[in-house]
Amino acid sequence: MKWRFLNSGKCDPAENMAIDEAIFNGVIKGTSLPTIRFYGWNPPSVSCGYNQELEKEVDLDAVAKCGFGFVRRQTGGRTVLHNEEITYSVIAPIAECLKGNIIDSYSEISRALAEGLKILGIDVEFEKGSLSSHHQRTATNPCFSSSSRFELNYHNKKIVGSAQVRSNNVLLQHGSILLHFNQSKIADVLPGLSNEQKARIKEYFNKKTIAINQILPSPVDEDRAISALKSGFKKTWNNDKFIFYENIEPFEKENADYLVETKYLTEVWNKRK
Repeated sequence: MKWRFLNSGKCDPAENMAIDEAIFNGVIKGTSLPTIRFYGWNPPSVSCGYNQELEKEVDLDAVAKCGFGFVRRQTGGRTVLHNEEITYSVIAPIAECLKGNIIDSYSEISRALAEGLKILGIDVEFEKGSLSSHHQRTATNPCFSSSSRFELNYHNKKIVGSAQVRSNNVLLQHGSILLHFNQSKIADVLPGLSNEQKARIKEYFNKKTIAINQILPSPVDEDRAISALKSGFKKTWNNDKFIFYENIEPFEKENADYLVETKYLTEVWNKRK
């Protein structure tokens, strides 16, 4: 398979989701290359999964008070705070190295991510739990409070969280790779919690999650981490070809701009039930 690497830098939440969907649409149509994209968020943002009931999962007033952005993802999964992390997306036909069911593709993508983390000096373990569509729809806890099968842990602490959607024999997988520890801040935007409950959730996150720069003896920046992750994909899928692109194609940009205005900035999408 011929792949395109993209490093988009930090974009606002609506733009991030629109770019991924525009590429997804292009791969479905056969006009876009399979793509591995790395990006960040400006401002730091909260995202919820496609199936979550917003009012039960996120306090939007608290989101605004914290200075965070907000968007609903096209993928499933739970609430995530995107701050001081590396977000990746893999968008490709369900074929060759990504053929098979959702567990097969999770496994393959996790193998590549694990190799990239190993290049940085971090040996991770594969979560031995089970993954199901029900798991991705369940919204009782934020994303980084639990692990699914083939997600990556370090000493029983979660370091990568992912979610996937499939359509027309193409998959889009989003994932968050913690660079600096801050996931406990998500407790501040969960609705209906007392200060004591928020403190307990933050303590729980401290025990169950870990970031790259909590592990390494010398901290790395985003560029160094992304470089290692790219090398991990190239080493793992060594029969494939990888090309580096600085920007998306003009037709993808046009579609992304349209999706920002008509979908990802709208209450119809973000507050859908």
